[in-house]
Amino acid sequence: MQSWARVAIVSTLAALVGVIATARPVAAQALGYGIAGPAGYSGFFGNSFQSVHAAGGGEVLAGGRVGGGGEFGLLANTGGGLFITSANAVFHFVPSRQTPIRSRISPSVSGGYTRLFSGDGGFNAWNAGAGADIWLKPRVGFRAEFRDHVRPDSRGGVHYLAIRAGVVFR
Repeated sequence: MQSWARVAIVSTLAALVGVIATARPVAAQALGYGIAGPAGYSGFFGNSFQSVHAAGGGEVLAGGRVGGGGEFGLLANTGGGLFITSANAVFHFVPSRQTPIRSRISPSVSGGYTRLFSGDGGFNAWNAGAGADIWLKPRVGFRAEFRDHVRPDSRGGVHYLAIRAGVVFR
């Protein structure tokens, strides 16, 4: 395993352990989501933006703001696809909890380790994303985000990009 992958894994796990160790049980909040949207890749072997990325996952947040999450999904096109699994640290700029109408939008950023794989093998990557949860009801909302999974390679990096939207629930 390459050193950058070890650093990404250790950093993500350290963030998750820190959140779990310092969170009071009453202050922890769990979110789940299902999300999909147009996707593509850009890298040393070419570009294509004719894919779809669909995923589901969850987050555990301390105080409705900082925490960790995991996700499993599929990046697919007519030529096949890649399974994507990620472990991320996440930060919500506005607490993602039941709040008055003026605070129903909770913008967030996330990043961490990604493993992309298919029947032909797999590779390590890292990811970064930004988006927002818009709480339409106390327990159900709309999530929109941009996510970039970056695969470092000696021939040049590859970006697996996605614009995703879906449902978020608590």
